[in-house]
Amino acid sequence: MPNGRVHDIITITTAVVAAPVLLNSTLPEMGAATAIVAVGSYLASGLVFSPDLDLHSTPYKRWGPLRFIWKPYQKMVPHRSWVSHSFVFGPLIRVLYFAIAMTLLYLAGMALVNLFVAVDATGTLLNFSRTVQTWVETHPVTISYAVGGLIMGGAAHTAADLIYSWTKRKLRKIF
Repeated sequence: MPNGRVHDIITITTAVVAAPVLLNSTLPEMGAATAIVAVGSYLASGLVFSPDLDLHSTPYKRWGPLRFIWKPYQKMVPHRSWVSHSFVFGPLIRVLYFAIAMTLLYLAGMALVNLFVAVDATGTLLNFSRTVQTWVETHPVTISYAVGGLIMGGAAHTAADLIYSWTKRKLRKIF
């Protein structure tokens, strides 16, 4: 498999190439804002929500003090499994896992705050959830470009791993 630096170069280079391609495309409602969303989610998928979060890897280390949230993921997901390296499901599962982890952290933090000051943590979370839901419902195209970017960012990583492994096997047969 390519190392973390190679994956980063692939992700950044393909994002730089994709930006003008997207802007000059005839995709529905493609403009500067939706191109930024697509390329931004692509970069986030490749650099921060990488399939290699199931390892003690560069993307894992990028999380800094929050890297502990990925420990259960690392225990549950074997490296290069269909969960981590699936073209479609991998990035979506990681983002869903992250959302669940952040919700649990929020509730734990609010429970701690509630010991000192009365706070309706679940009410605040529900209000936030409704706000996000309303935004998602009113911006379906933007959401589709964000999801597409997340999927493509993870797919670029997985494709690089597959090409590298295939080439390595073919070269072993030759030499």
